[in-house]
Amino acid sequence: MKELKAFFKVRATYMGIMAAIMFQLIFFSVWLTAYKGVQDRTDHLSIGVVNEDQTNEMDIAKELGQTLPFQVKQYSTFKKASREMDERKIEMIIHIPANFTSSLKSEERPSIYYWINQANATSSKTMMEQIAKQVNHELNEKVFLLQKAAGTAMSEQKLQEMPLEQPVAQAIEEAVQSAIASIDPEPVEGVIKRTNTAEEFSANLVPLMVIISSFAGAMVMIMQIHEAATTIRSAYTKWRLFFARQLINVGVAFLLPFLTISLMKLFAVTSQEPFGMIYLFQAIMFLSFLTFAQVFVFLFGNLGMVFNILALSLQLVTSGVLVSRELLAKGYHALAPFLPATYGADGYYAIVFGGNSSILKDNIWYLLLITGITFLLAIGAVAVWRDSSKEKVRPQGTSVAK
Repeated sequence: MKELKAFFKVRATYMGIMAAIMFQLIFFSVWLTAYKGVQDRTDHLSIGVVNEDQTNEMDIAKELGQTLPFQVKQYSTFKKASREMDERKIEMIIHIPANFTSSLKSEERPSIYYWINQANATSSKTMMEQIAKQVNHELNEKVFLLQKAAGTAMSEQKLQEMPLEQPVAQAIEEAVQSAIASIDPEPVEGVIKRTNTAEEFSANLVPLMVIISSFAGAMVMIMQIHEAATTIRSAYTKWRLFFARQLINVGVAFLLPFLTISLMKLFAVTSQEPFGMIYLFQAIMFLSFLTFAQVFVFLFGNLGMVFNILALSLQLVTSGVLVSRELLAKGYHALAPFLPATYGADGYYAIVFGGNSSILKDNIWYLLLITGITFLLAIGAVAVWRDSSKEKVRPQGTSVAK
């Protein structure tokens, strides 16, 4: 077929086929290597323990540090631990109240509180809830055995001290054993408290959705603008085209947040930050995506698409929206600080779930730094281009010789 042959005479056909192949190769390679052995790296996660019970009769905090498969940090105050959890330095706080031991000795049922930050990857939140239930179950088993052993020892001692006849002593012992058997097998109540929560489950998807849509949109936009620039490059100098492209980038970056915020409002995604801060963050984040994606296009032309596919996959993995960065393979964890999606995801967790507002401001500065560096790299790439402009500058009043 002539039509089919015509398609294969156009370079864009091969680029499209290559894109389909590279998406498969890159996503399989990146995701399966990044997430391999995630279960073996749980010791990279951190849990805070606040022990306000100073009786030292049951050193629960010390035992947790020895048995939990995580990095366990001891805090003197709940306020400090809570601040570090809001900054996502720890995943969960185990809070032992001051009246824990005294409640065990009385008829009251003591509680231990497990505070879990919801502004985290879904997998981490689920893991922390499972760990909280496991810790409380093991603690109940230990306390139950201690109470049972103490009750039995006390009854035996009292019976030995009292000069009772055998039938009477036996009856008392049976009554004591019946009382011991009635001890609550779960004397400690585990209370899971969720901080920085969002009403709708769909809010958990917002950071991932924004990262995918923003970077994929930036990647496609850069490719299309590059095609447009290639079409008109013979009429303008490379620097005029370059700065015109940057004006388009800035314009779109500062218009897009109106759409993003409107969609969040439309789908009832509540926010913990003021409009101005969300607007500025989204604009800077999208601009950083644009400048990041355009570097590869300036360096490699249409082949830059392959590097942007790789960048998309890497950013989805390392941003921490699917699995906590601490659980990733070492190389991917080290790469995360150099990619804009890392700060974009952190910022949107603060926007949707709340917590520490300073995180959002810090992430804006990091995104601006990435934007500045990638902009300078793009200037360097354009500087080595050959200018294909056909414009001729002629002195006024002269004519071209025929």
